[in-house]
Amino acid sequence: MEEIRSPAPEGIRPVHLQPRRGPSRHASPLALLVLGALLAAGMSGLLGHPQPHRSVHGGAAAELVVEMPAVIRTGDFYETLLRVHATREIRQLQIEMPASLWREITVNSMVPAPESEHSDGERFRFDFGALGAGESMLFKIAAQVNPRLNGRVEGRIRVLDGGRPLVEADRAMKVLP
Repeated sequence: MEEIRSPAPEGIRPVHLQPRRGPSRHASPLALLVLGALLAAGMSGLLGHPQPHRSVHGGAAAELVVEMPAVIRTGDFYETLLRVHATREIRQLQIEMPASLWREITVNSMVPAPESEHSDGERFRFDFGALGAGESMLFKIAAQVNPRLNGRVEGRIRVLDGGRPLVEADRAMKVLP
């Protein structure tokens, strides 16, 4: 049986059909170095990986510890952890979040779920009931940055006892594209 060869397409010469020896002109070590540098920068967090930022704020009746990213990329998921430690009894624990801190943010869940929720258009207030002296409560908020958001969100988180402010924390988050 004889092998049938079709003619090469126009513009293809015999030199194009020969296997190359040595490195190809398309396999540049520089391209590999640039790609490796970008991967290393991304994995190190230099490009906006959510690094939790912790701040502690104390008042006469309670201490508030806030953990949330200071820099994040648009579209990323993140957590905000609020720890409230009562140094004296809190009869009606309330946590107040400004609407400005959640601009273009989708809140996916809150644990534990508040007993009730209120909003006046400028802030969200969550009621949790009583917290005894020396007790602590952890409030976890899972959220995602909407893709349209670029820039910065900021606001003041407050812990209240029946509407009376106990401690507050200013927070800001820079959102990279």
